[in-house]
Amino acid sequence: MDQETQPQTDETDAVELLHVRPLRTIDEPALSPRNASRSRHWRFWMGLFQLLTGGATGLFTLASAASLVGQMQDDSAAGMPPAAGWITGVIIVFVAFTVVSLAGVIIGIWNLATLKSTGRSPLIAAIVVSTVSIVLVMLFISGPPFRPVKVMWTFLHALVSVWTLGILRLKKIPAA
Repeated sequence: MDQETQPQTDETDAVELLHVRPLRTIDEPALSPRNASRSRHWRFWMGLFQLLTGGATGLFTLASAASLVGQMQDDSAAGMPPAAGWITGVIIVFVAFTVVSLAGVIIGIWNLATLKSTGRSPLIAAIVVSTVSIVLVMLFISGPPFRPVKVMWTFLHALVSVWTLGILRLKKIPAA
């Protein structure tokens, strides 16, 4: 009963599996060394900006929501009934700002993680988030349209969009 278990296949006849990816046969265009450096530089700053503005928008939304909850508690303590339509609209705006702030943080991290790539997806996502952020700020932040905070926020997001378009337009050289 002293049997050793024998392998199912003879090791000398077994085919060795190579876990190596084959080289790509499609020649993809690449950036020139100068443009690759510019792309990494611009992607870094754009990703950092998206990360920071997403966080700032999240903090602003949290502070505004806390202020609104305090105002609603004061109104209910004074015996005033809550205005359901107004509160629903405000909640929808808070949800929209929360989604944009989370998207900004995620896209900022995504762009920072893909510094050396030439992928277009994180850049297009950054343009979309910047555009939505501009629209939300101009439509739903109270005050006149040319209030300095609104103008600065809009200018910064427009600058990110222009930077991103600049990255997307960098000339690629065909692979030989």
